[in-house]
Amino acid sequence: MARSIADIRKLFPYNDDCVELQKTIDKLINEKSYYALRLNSGEISVLDKRLSELNSFFNKITCEMVIGNKKLEQVSEIANKYQEIDKIRIESESIKERNKRIYIGIGIILAGVGIILITNRK
Repeated sequence: MARSIADIRKLFPYNDDCVELQKTIDKLINEKSYYALRLNSGEISVLDKRLSELNSFFNKITCEMVIGNKKLEQVSEIANKYQEIDKIRIESESIKERNKRIYIGIGIILAGVGIILITNRK
């Protein structure tokens, strides 16, 4: 026997938090798929009705934009984190490269001075 719409509404309630509402909709879709496999058309029609109610509420409170903005914020946080890590890495590599060039330059100057001193003694 199929559950009533009131029972389904208790199991899959409205929620003002868009992320939780999306989770509820996903659970309802999974439940509907389960009953579709069991060929229970009475249950499917009740779940369909509740799914359309939740989807219209989801669209009414513009959850798609809210979830999109939250994802953008998360991506921005991750990008900022790696930007700082890359900045530190690049700065340390630059310092190493600068020191390497200074040592090579000092070596060339010393070699040049040595060559001049050797050629001036002869």
